Amino acid sequence: MRPLSCYRLVLAITLGLSLWAQQPRRVIVDTDAGTDDLLALLFLLQRTDIQIEAITTVHGLANPTAGAETVTRLLAFCKQTKIPVFIGAARPLEGTSAFPSEWRAAANRLLRQLPASTVAPQNEPAAAFLKRRLLHGPTVDVLALGPLTNFALALHHEPRLGFAVRELTWMGGALRVPGNVPAAPDAEWNAFLDPVALERVLATSWKLRFVSLDATSQVPFTIADLERMEALRLNPATWLAVELLRTEANSIAKGQYFAWDPLAAAILVAPSLAQFENVAINVRKRSSQRGRLIRVPALKPNVTFATAADAAKFQRLFWSVLLL
Repeated sequence: MRPLSCYRLVLAITLGLSLWAQQPRRVIVDTDAGTDDLLALLFLLQRTDIQIEAITTVHGLANPTAGAETVTRLLAFCKQTKIPVFIGAARPLEGTSAFPSEWRAAANRLLRQLPASTVAPQNEPAAAFLKRRLLHGPTVDVLALGPLTNFALALHHEPRLGFAVRELTWMGGALRVPGNVPAAPDAEWNAFLDPVALERVLATSWKLRFVSLDATSQVPFTIADLERMEALRLNPATWLAVELLRTEANSIAKGQYFAWDPLAAAILVAPSLAQFENVAINVRKRSSQRGRLIRVPALKPNVTFATAADAAKFQRLFWSVLLL
């Protein structure tokens, strides 16, 4: 091969690798469409290094159908209507656990001040989409912000599922800190709602990263945050973030509102925001122990578990994106 041809080949390879490195990360987001979910989505939608490929809804705070309506309004607001939305499971695999009805009613009404989208959710159920997508196609990151029911249903129909999963980041669980479910004091809500689904996902060979209450309890949203953003309102994204936080103003004032899902989204982008430990995790499924995470030291670690988070770094990353 002539020297010039070699040079062109090296240049082409270098350019190709450079373009590949600049490609945004593909992400599928599974959400129960609560306020913190929408803040997490708003954060990701502003980032040029993230390409949300699809959004699936699941039972939890919002009804999956109402949640899908909320998400389509958010996507229309952000001019991202090409992202498909799939409606998912309306109940856990076993039992009838659910958030308090007043919480769910409030979540079902979120973003109704925004115009409805002209693009409807897809007809294909979320589990069917996940089964199809996570078995084939390019690798993709998954961000799960609610109970893991959609993934468990997909696994039930296709146990080989997951060849396309680069990593699943889940906001859920509590290990060394108290839970936040009155009926099960050691459990976190997303684990409590469907521990059977969580157990099925833990049994996979997927790379799992859990952002639990251990980390999120260190990252509150405060009244100072809300007031600072209210004073700025530099762009539509800032305005919408303020509108969403206003719906939680009472909890924020009481020091009871944390960056649950936004922290998980931020860690997806920048894992250095948290400290992690590789641990073997299982979950309890019965009565007052429902949703409680337990360590199993005798087993091989199956989760990269967030044990702490840097609140100041999170705030700088989260708000800097929304202030652009």
